[in-house]
Amino acid sequence: MTDTVMEKTNPGIFHIHIDFHQLSPRLDNFATKELGFYTADFDGHPIKENGDPYPHFEPNHQLTLKIDDRKKFDAVYSQIEKVLPQCPDFVGYIECEFIPIDEYISYREYTDIKIPFHITRRNLDPGKGEKFRQTEIHLTLDRDKSHPELIKKLLNSGLYAGYIPKKDHNALVFTVQGFAKEINPLIKSLTQFLKDSGGASRATVKEERVIAYKICNIQPYDLPEIADTVQYL
Repeated sequence: MTDTVMEKTNPGIFHIHIDFHQLSPRLDNFATKELGFYTADFDGHPIKENGDPYPHFEPNHQLTLKIDDRKKFDAVYSQIEKVLPQCPDFVGYIECEFIPIDEYISYREYTDIKIPFHITRRNLDPGKGEKFRQTEIHLTLDRDKSHPELIKKLLNSGLYAGYIPKKDHNALVFTVQGFAKEINPLIKSLTQFLKDSGGASRATVKEERVIAYKICNIQPYDLPEIADTVQYL
């Protein structure tokens, strides 16, 4: 088997995500109709064999905009900042990111090798001055055509995951957030493991590095867990 579609990659662009814990109709309407954001909601998450869900931290509702020009990015973010005071019902956060890494992983047949890391997670600690993550990894693959044992290894490694329906396949998005000192070596280890292991269909690995953010009506410890330690095996 080979990938019939090579996933498009876009390193060097910008993303803005509006992650809603509670919907704000004013902000949702402004972002979609005035700024061109589109809905990028998750649709469930993996379940263990015993019926319990794997840990997951996807937002209730997410809007996304991808921009390839810094001036346009700055202009859009400025408009969001101006409208936020008109949206007191918005509970959630806005994350603005630069994408330094977006790599397609060519499909190869699955090989049963040990995953070379294990992640322990924790909440952000405002007492240590932690207000938001620095960066994150997204591994996206085809949930139906990727090897189930590979998926299980990734889920048990400390990554967390959710499903996003695409036009022509069902994507499974693995994520880990945190600070650069943990994430930078981890993305190299994860990418090499996927190349050595195989079994990942339509797979891409992204780093999404935060360059601006806004937290509204929530606390840092309400945000997704971050990588605390990464043990290399």
